[in-house]
Amino acid sequence: MTIASDVKTCIASLKGAQQNFSRFALMSRDDSAQKVFHECMMETEEIISELQKRLAVLEREEPQYKG
Repeated sequence: MTIASDVKTCIASLKGAQQNFSRFALMSRDDSAQKVFHECMMETEEIISELQKRLAVLEREEPQYKG
């Protein structure tokens, strides 16, 4: 398994966590809990975005290492 495929797996897992945070925020009756879950969802989005950028770099570099 390549690093790029590991990063793709990580991104997929983070997207699942992000969906859970969103669901928890919607289901929560406590305003502070809603805020925390929403903030976690937004932070996860930032991490996913950064990993997707890094993945693009890895996918461009990877063919160099297969030779």
